[in-house]
Amino acid sequence: MLAGILIAGFAISLPLWISSTPEEKQHMVQTSPAKAIVERSTGSLDIKPEEKSELREMLKPVESPKPPDFEHEIWVQDITGLISKWVSDPDEAEAIARWVHLYSVRFELSPELILGLISVESNFDHFAVSNVGARGLMQVMPFWKKELGSPSDNLFEIETNIRYGCAILRHYIKRYKRIDRALAAYNGSLGRSKYPNKVYTQMRRFKATREDSQTKNI
Repeated sequence: MLAGILIAGFAISLPLWISSTPEEKQHMVQTSPAKAIVERSTGSLDIKPEEKSELREMLKPVESPKPPDFEHEIWVQDITGLISKWVSDPDEAEAIARWVHLYSVRFELSPELILGLISVESNFDHFAVSNVGARGLMQVMPFWKKELGSPSDNLFEIETNIRYGCAILRHYIKRYKRIDRALAAYNGSLGRSKYPNKVYTQMRRFKATREDSQTKNI
């Protein structure tokens, strides 16, 4: 299936390639959908040793989270209700909301941003698998486990998947200094705005009771 997608992408891009300038051709190579598919499916991480060490530290699970405060509880209740249209099990919906809030705070991300990303990636199906093998709510590729976590980690587990996804997004924010570029890198489409715009659109659906629903400063 991957080969078919690559061939189709090449066929669509060929006329543009022929008529493009050398500079435009270089940009097309760097940002092509085919390149994005290959990178996301094969794990072309290009991570520096210091980045890998930092990511491994970030991916340590929360052993004993602090007792939830009032703001946390209100947000979780609101989001549990909002996502119930996609997640029929109330306990599962609450678990998603709680872990999104916890790891968003831990990695200094907007929880609404993470909900928008989950909506785009998996539509809140924590057993989702993409055509290139990405798994779970935030569609994390298995190669991240081998490189940065533990081979035994279960990416279909709600806590594990959200922890990986938030850590990976924070890594890209630190590297690229902009939320939109970080989102595109997460998706394997760096240099394109389609994916970030889809996430922003979905993000607006999850306002909850928090007034600071915009993404936090990077």
